[in-house]
Formats: sequence, C-alpha cells, structure tokens
Amino acid sequence: MGGGGMADDRMRYERLTDIIALAVGLQGRREGVTLDDIQSDFGVGRRTAERMRAAVEQAFGPLEEVESGDRRKHWRLSSDGLRGLVSVSAEELGALSTAVAALEGAGLSERAAKLAAVADKLRALHRSRTPEELEADLESLLRAEGLAMRPGPREPVEPALLSLLRDAIRACRTVEFDYLSRQTGRLSRQTVEPYGLLYGNRPFLVARTDWSGEPRLWRLANIKNARLGLEDFDRDPDFDLQAFARRSFGTYQEEPVKVQLRFDARAAPDAETFLFHPSRTVEKNDDGTVTVRFEAGGLDEMCWHLITWGEHVTVERPAKLRRRLAEMCARLARWHGRD
Repeated sequence: MGGGGMADDRMRYERLTDIIALAVGLQGRREGVTLDDIQSDFGVGRRTAERMRAAVEQAFGPLEEVESGDRRKHWRLSSDGLRGLVSVSAEELGALSTAVAALEGAGLSERAAKLAAVADKLRALHRSRTPEELEADLESLLRAEGLAMRPGPREPVEPALLSLLRDAIRACRTVEFDYLSRQTGRLSRQTVEPYGLLYGNRPFLVARTDWSGEPRLWRLANIKNARLGLEDFDRDPDFDLQAFARRSFGTYQEEPVKVQLRFDARAAPDAETFLFHPSRTVEKNDDGTVTVRFEAGGLDEMCWHLITWGEHVTVERPAKLRRRLAEMCARLARWHGRD
C-alpha cells in the first residue's frame, strides 16, 4: 500500500512538472502553443492536453488566443504569473542565441537544443516587456551579429567598444574611430555606418563608408578612440549579415568561387565529418576517397587551412586556388630551407 502511495505521489509530481513546463512554454513562445504542440511535447492524448491547458489557466491566469496563419487555435499565457521572478535583457538572450548557433556550427546539436530550451524559459520569465517588444529587440540584435568560425587563437575584445558598436547598430547611428590598416600600417580617422558584428578568431565590425559603397570588414583589434557619430543613417533593408558571412571562408571577403577538394582514403573519415563551410557537400568515392565541394571567397585563408591537411588533399578546382597553395608552400619551403 505504501509503495502504491509513493507511485501516486511520483505521478502527481511528474504531472506538476509538466504543468509548469507547459506554463513556461505558453508564456515564452511568441507564436503561442496549440493542443497539437502539447500532445507532441508531453506525449499525451487530446483530452489530457486539454486538461493540462485548463490547469495552467486555473493556476497562472487567463490564456489569450494568438492570431495565426493556420486553422488551429494558438494560446499564450498573458498574465504575469511567471514573470517578476527574474529579469533578462534582449542582449542576454542574444548572447544565448549566438552560443546556440556556435554549438550547432560545431556539430553539438544536443547541447544547442538544451541551451535553446534555456532561452525559451528565460523569455517566459521576462517581465515588464511584451513578447513582441522583446522579440523585436532580439531579432534586431541577431540580425546584427553573426559567427565566422575557424580553429585557432582568439583575440580579446574591449567590452566598452562592443557596447558602443551595439548601441550604434541598433540606433542606426554612425561611428567614428581611428583605424590601423593591416596592409599599409597607417592610422586613419574613419566614419562608418555599422551594420553588424562577425565573431570568429578575430572579431570584425561590418560597416560601410561613402567611399567603399558595399559593407566591408573592420578588425575590432585595429579600432581605437571610437565614439558615436553625429548622424543617423538608413540601413539597407536588403542586407543580410548571415548571407554576407557565408560568402567567405573564415572572415576574408572575396568574390565566392566554386571549390572542389579530394581527400585520400587515409584522411577521408576526418574530411567527411569536417565542416569546411556551411555550403559544403561531401561525396564518397569508390576508391575510398571523398570529394568536398563548397562555394566561398577567401583563398589565402583556404590555403592556410589546406596546409594542415598536407599531402592528403588535392585541390581539383579552381586552378587559382591550387596555384595560390603551391606558391604559399614554395615560399614556406624557401624560408625554412635557409641555412
């Protein structure tokens, strides 16, 4: 009898946990939750899903029906029953979303899903802002920040500079700074229209100037004495930071080229699972080799990476990438072959 009572208690606790989880989802999801969602998320039938929805409404306050493009009813918890416990900003949620993207890019989808669930819970607990206001700020932040991942050392970034740039990006305000050119070694004063930030081993500001036309990259480590400018600007509505980042291999912006690499049988298992670029495709060949194809710019950075594969990779196209790699290897051989 005692064992049966413990089992009943456990079932009640599990159902209570599900009710709280549903309340979090109802308050955290901007698009609302349907009965189908409840059935799928909690593995229950239609009647149980209806009872769970009613229990949330009884415990935490009224549900509002959300407009949707389909015929199903979507509900959202509109009361402050869960809010007021913690405060979370759009910047903090943006940092979580960036971390989720980084985990997904590294192939850690399970970890990414768990972190995304944390973000949902924090959205649910957010107070004093409507979901629409919070999502609008978050969407603005994520549109302005992207990831360009590659292995190697990381460069520290001054927090005050990041804060200033984010403020300027959100407000569509120009930024003025001294910039040290990597090519010439000269310092010049620049006024730019900031579009976004790209994070990788070397963080970059994506911004345009009157003389550059198209947005270009500005290395944050080379920016000094930055301050907000005096003018506002109109952001190009067609600019997509994620598409801009995908054009390059790493963070070097050049016209994209179609790349085809063949890895020998020894390197094939590693090459098959390695994410060279988001657009990459992998083809297994009958002789045990694999062919990797992708489209990107940044030939020098491709060469730096291909050197790490040694004689296990062959550049099949483009020819200019093969020539660039051969020239780079020849220079290295001459330099290190000196007495």
